[in-house]
This record gives sequence, C-alpha cells and structure tokens, in this order.
Amino acid sequence: MDDLQKDTRLLRRNLAKGFISQDAVDEMLKTLPDVADHAEWIDIEDDLDDDDGADADED
Repeated sequence: MDDLQKDTRLLRRNLAKGFISQDAVDEMLKTLPDVADHAEWIDIEDDLDDDDGADADED
C-alpha cells in the first residue's frame, strides 16, 4: 500500500463513500509502525510563556 492510500483524509472519504470497509482500514492501521519513540515533544505552555507578544520582525 503506498503512502497516498494511508492518507487519513482519503481513508475517511473512501470509507464514507463505501469504497473501502472499516475492516480494511483496521487491518491497514495494524500494519503501521509505532514511531512514538522518534517524536519530539514540545511544551506549548512554556513556548507561550517565553513569547512577549511582540513580533521579532517588527521594530
């Protein structure tokens, strides 16, 4: 299965139109690797606290 067939927007559309079954989607999801260990976590609250509200490009 190519990457385009794994696109969640296309999966939802094709599922809604009856082009694929929920079972087919579930089986495809089982084949996806768990890449959570490669994720970079950020703290949005910390980033917002560091922002003084001014745009760095404006003087």
